[in-house]
This record gives sequence, structure tokens and C-alpha cells, in this order.
Amino acid sequence: MTMPPRTVSSEASTTSVEPIHYTKLDTRPNVSARAYTVFDINTGEVLFSQNSDEPLPIASVTKLFTASAALRSSQLDSQVEVTQDDVAAEGRAGKLEAGQKYVLRDLLFPLLLESSNDAAAVFERTLGKISFPQVQLADASGLSSYNVASASDLAASVSQLYHQQAYLFDITKLPQYIGSETGWVNNSPVRDLPGYQGGKHGYTTAANRTLVAIFSEPTLANREIGYVILGSNDLKADTLSLRELVTNSVRLE
Repeated sequence: MTMPPRTVSSEASTTSVEPIHYTKLDTRPNVSARAYTVFDINTGEVLFSQNSDEPLPIASVTKLFTASAALRSSQLDSQVEVTQDDVAAEGRAGKLEAGQKYVLRDLLFPLLLESSNDAAAVFERTLGKISFPQVQLADASGLSSYNVASASDLAASVSQLYHQQAYLFDITKLPQYIGSETGWVNNSPVRDLPGYQGGKHGYTTAANRTLVAIFSEPTLANREIGYVILGSNDLKADTLSLRELVTNSVRLE
């Protein structure tokens, strides 16, 4: 069964929320990431950051923007056939086969759950070049090292997607999805952490490991906090360290 698109109204996204007042620890968190930004998803207030203005490769975080373009297109409910060129993309995630036919909407699931480069190739062939403000995109998969953005720009972009195309984040919270041809399993390294509200991770040699993720933080009255992590050696460990920093160093007043 296809999930219906879910959106958050513009009224909801602009509702006034209590500002965060926070204190910082004297020492930096123990993270391997080259850059990160921790921010309030609703107010945009930055809690902690490092090298947040440095443009860096984003790897398969790109696929959130590919999925966004698909939701905005008029072809989302059209049928597409997977070609040999599509499945020639690097990697086998998504389990697509040449000759299979899908409604384009259904390919959002292998794209976002298993980070399928084959699905990304189908979207790029169907939709054309993918673009999104504040993010430089050379392809739809994130394989290109020319797909770059700063952590701060990603924070702003992800906030926009979260409020305007919440359906994408609904997909990324699923443990799995069973389609007409096969099923796809969520391979996010942080999906099982408490409070996970969705996101996307990636890896290439040039980018190392990358992540955008949103968590509902119980120590902040379940306020939604965004985490952008770029150039990481261990996404789960870095996420846990940054969340611990929020727990120990951020308070509401």
C-alpha cells in the first residue's frame, strides 16, 4: 500500500515556540566529524557547531533533495521502466532489475530506505537535473564529490524540507517497506536510537560518512533538534556524543 503524502501547514511551521537558552561545556564533544551543526528545527537556533560554514561533500544526503524534487514533480504517479543504464550505477542497494516497471512514487522507498543509487538514476533520468537552494548538486545520488553544502546550509535546507515535505521523513522512519516487486529495509545507523524523527545518511570516499537527522529530545520537553554531521568516521558514535552534549548542556528557561 502506498503511503499518502503528508505535509505540515505553513501556519504550523511558523507557530511561535519558546526560545532555547543554553550553556556550553568548556570542552568540545568527542566527535570524529569534520563539521557539525546542532539546531532547533522549528526556530533555527544553532546550539552547537564546528566548521559549519565549510562546504563539504554530502554523499547520499543528496537523496533527500532528489526525493523532494520527485514530490514537486508532475510525474510522481507515472509509470517508469528500469533500464540497464539505471542498474549500472554503483552499488546494488534497492534490488532493482532492468525491465521492472514501477510507479515513480514507489521508488522513493528504495531511494530513502536503502539509499539506492539505481533508484536515484531512474529519478534523474525521469526528472532531469536535480536542484535545491543552498545545496550544490551534480547528480541525484550523491556519488559525485561535487555534491557539496556547508553544515549550516544543510540545517536550513533540512528544516525547510521537514516543514514542507514531512512525508519524506515519515518514509525514513519506517523499519521496512514491502512493495509490489520486493521489500526494502531501512539501513540508517541511527534509526533505532530513541526519539528518531527521520533523516538520511551517506558515505563516499570523498565525503566519508554524512548524516542529517532529527530527534525529539526528552530533556527539552521533546523539542525537535536537528543534527547535521559531515566527514564522520562513526555516525552513530558522533550522534550519541552530540545528543549527550545537548542533554548535559542545554536547558529550557
